[in-house]
Amino acid sequence: MLHAMAAERGDFSYENIMGLFREENKSSQLVKVDPALYDRIGQYIKSLRKESEREIAMNPMSQASMMLNDQLKKAIDKAKRVYELRQRKISLLALRKVAGDNPDTVSLTPDELVLFSSLVSVLGAHKDSRADFEELGPRFTQPKDVVQLPDAPPEKVCEQKKEGKDEAAPEDLVLVRVLEDVPTFAGVDKDYKLRKEDIISLPSNVAKTLVSHGKAKVIGSG
Repeated sequence: MLHAMAAERGDFSYENIMGLFREENKSSQLVKVDPALYDRIGQYIKSLRKESEREIAMNPMSQASMMLNDQLKKAIDKAKRVYELRQRKISLLALRKVAGDNPDTVSLTPDELVLFSSLVSVLGAHKDSRADFEELGPRFTQPKDVVQLPDAPPEKVCEQKKEGKDEAAPEDLVLVRVLEDVPTFAGVDKDYKLRKEDIISLPSNVAKTLVSHGKAKVIGSG
């Protein structure tokens, strides 16, 4: 059964991702890759996720379901690490370009060339150190899709809640699956750092905010 499912993923595998990660990690230069690299990684992970969900639906405690779920998490993690390593090198190439150098971009994929051009454009627009910042005003504005999470209550409110904790009702918790990485944010009782595919119980107000922004999916009560 597992061999049949593996055949659906084609000739791309976790070993390919891991091998590329090792090469990128030890080299200061961009590794030459298949121009369709990210499409192939995306298709592999999509197929692996489908297999994992199918196996879990049949028997969530089987060896096959646990193995596929573990393989999926590792593949996503290493694919992100590869992208982050390449992104860092592309940023350095863009800085060299803005500084007047002519770096070799032959190892970039089509998607990475778009990123490189965008970085050169942005960095070039902010290159002039003699700019009058008072006249220009702020250079950056907050993106529209930034998740706004509830502010932590004032310290006095927290103290009042502690004093009356025997009378206070327990906070409702919601079990969610995180759909994409979320920057660290402060909750009422602790800081949260959520990664894609995490399964975690969150206060209902925090879960509602993440769900409304497409960052998480409710899968049960806490």
